[in-house]
Amino acid sequence: MAKLYAISFSHPALAARLMLQRAGIEHEVVDLPMGLHSLLLRGAGFAGGTVPALVLDGRKVQGSLEISRAIEARGPDGILFPAEPRARLRVEEAERWAEAELQPIPRRLFRWALARDGELRRWAARMAGLPFPRVTGALMKPLVARFARVSHADDPTVRADLERLPGLLDRVDAWIADGTIGAAEPNAADFQIGTTVSAMLAMEDLAPEIEGRPGADLARHIVPAYPGKLPRVLPPGWVGR
Repeated sequence: MAKLYAISFSHPALAARLMLQRAGIEHEVVDLPMGLHSLLLRGAGFAGGTVPALVLDGRKVQGSLEISRAIEARGPDGILFPAEPRARLRVEEAERWAEAELQPIPRRLFRWALARDGELRRWAARMAGLPFPRVTGALMKPLVARFARVSHADDPTVRADLERLPGLLDRVDAWIADGTIGAAEPNAADFQIGTTVSAMLAMEDLAPEIEGRPGADLARHIVPAYPGKLPRVLPPGWVGR
């Protein structure tokens, strides 16, 4: 049986889980406590400390792009990528773009907020199943500050993300319009994009920027209910049409 190491509210980990389900691969999900996950993954023999991390047929694979390729290679053929070469190239392009450009935005905003908001850290501790969330949330402060630095989750970068978000969502909608994503049978790019947009819909600050778009419909098709909601954390004027 495959084993997927995840964090319960990680959108890349959710994408990996949905791809395993799509391929019909029997698997176990191990939800790791946020903050301790890096140490636990290295203890399990992974080279890096990030989720998603997958053990598939004895092979250790990390990252949503690498996992989609490992699943596709295992078969059945065409389960995550179209067989037709040009269509496959379009899906691969959309998947790579989503992993590099879209996926970091909700992660960065979440880490930025965690580094600044003690109540949010306590909420995250409860979501992660950590004991004594009030105490654990306080102890998390230096750790989440480090994660924020690693992600460049600072004021200028988060504001730049928010400014370019409408253009990124336009690109998602264009790929839906041309059929690259959004078909009845989801492909790897659907899972990569759909889970990321779903994570943003679960953020009260970002949901109004996404509602009414085709991308919102795609997200709800891929993830009917996202695990967890992020309350408003942005200062007034940082986002809004």
